[in-house]
Amino acid sequence: MKTAFKTGLAAVALSAAFIASNTTAFAWGCIAVSDEGTYGYSYNFNNENGARKRALNECAARTTEDSDCEITECDEDL
Repeated sequence: MKTAFKTGLAAVALSAAFIASNTTAFAWGCIAVSDEGTYGYSYNFNNENGARKRALNECAARTTEDSDCEITECDEDL
């Protein structure tokens, strides 16, 4: 009986921790890739626009002038 109680208590505590961690604010992150395969990424931005700009700037810094970078993924929980 004590084992079942401890297991149940541990499950409740773990569930509470999981719920608390999922209620925190999400942060935006994006990935940009160029035609030649270079990339740039961003994470932990408060808004999508800032995350997009950072990913594109990082990609552009790694690529040649002939290759354009494009956002391939942008999500609020990246």
